[in-house]
Amino acid sequence: MEIVLDTNILISSLLRNGLTRDILSLSPLKMYTVEYAKFEIEKHKDELLFKSKLDEKSFDYLTEFVFSKVNFVPMAELSPFKDEAVEIMREIDIDDSPFIALAMLLGCPIWSNDLHFKKQNIIESYTTKEIINLL
Repeated sequence: MEIVLDTNILISSLLRNGLTRDILSLSPLKMYTVEYAKFEIEKHKDELLFKSKLDEKSFDYLTEFVFSKVNFVPMAELSPFKDEAVEIMREIDIDDSPFIALAMLLGCPIWSNDLHFKKQNIIESYTTKEIINLL
């Protein structure tokens, strides 16, 4: 099964050694996210380091490991679905429209713990608890 990961899933896997990291590490899911998720994580690296209580070397190693489990899709590839995705998310959270566009491109659901993805009815979305039930 293919699935699009919201950035919060990546961040969750970096902050705690728990279910999210286990799913990312061990599941048969083919995982995708938008390329700028890397930028978002780098932008908040200091905060993530503090919250994770990891030293920088360990955090960088973990980040590299997590990123190796995910396929990063350039924003340019989302252009066929960009306008429709923006329209879908306009009243919900327009910043998350790239994840909708990627899910439309791939024809697959989104994995996110942000419940606002449930407010739209075009792309199926699953929380971590729902992913566990699927697996």
